[in-house]
Amino acid sequence: MNLRIGENIRRLRRERNLTQEEMAAHLGISFQSVSKWERCDGYPDITMLPALANYFGVSVDSLIGMDEIAKAGKYDEINRQWTENNRSGHHHENVLLMRDSLKTFPGDVLLLVQLSCSLEKLEGTREEKEKNLRESIALQEQILRYGEGSEVRSATQYNICFAYWKNGEREKALEQAGKLPNLYKARENALVFFQEGEERQKTAKAALEPLAWAVALHLSVLAEEEGEPAYLERAREIRRLLLGQTCPDCS
Repeated sequence: MNLRIGENIRRLRRERNLTQEEMAAHLGISFQSVSKWERCDGYPDITMLPALANYFGVSVDSLIGMDEIAKAGKYDEINRQWTENNRSGHHHENVLLMRDSLKTFPGDVLLLVQLSCSLEKLEGTREEKEKNLRESIALQEQILRYGEGSEVRSATQYNICFAYWKNGEREKALEQAGKLPNLYKARENALVFFQEGEERQKTAKAALEPLAWAVALHLSVLAEEEGEPAYLERAREIRRLLLGQTCPDCS
């Protein structure tokens, strides 16, 4: 269990504009003790917890971080349930799960992505599907507008291109796709320059699957546009060389 006493003491002290020395004087302890707690080099004695909680006007559970621990456990369970439902095709249940979860974790980027994904997978009438798609797009636009830079945000930049396309917004799809990084500027292409040993090897291997997929995709497009089936054979050969597999999507 990862107790967050030190982090919480520092946060509560700063919220009240107190120095470590002022807090220590009020509690009759040394400021070195306060400094040690805030550096997470140790915890207050258990007999001190009620006094500290009373001093800051919080519960002991809140002071030691039990609220955060419980919240983290709930978050993990939400994502576990979403993954299970998604694998089982229970997308309606996931929409309800995400809507409810966002009341506890408002604005959480991952939960917004999962709600967006579930909405697009819902069955229904044409009107219902169009309504769900529009809501999915609105959620993705919210992530891109307010979400911090992250892998989830990058995935959203990619996914929203297809959502726009399905919604008949061709120009928006093209505009957003044009903002995506090219293959040269992929994460793995940079990491392998700076990593070493087993970590570098792991990154290089992880890059082969999307690389093989990308090559097969573009060769398939050329085969279709030029009416040249030899491209498909090249795609199969490249996949075999990179991954030791055939390319079922290219046959």
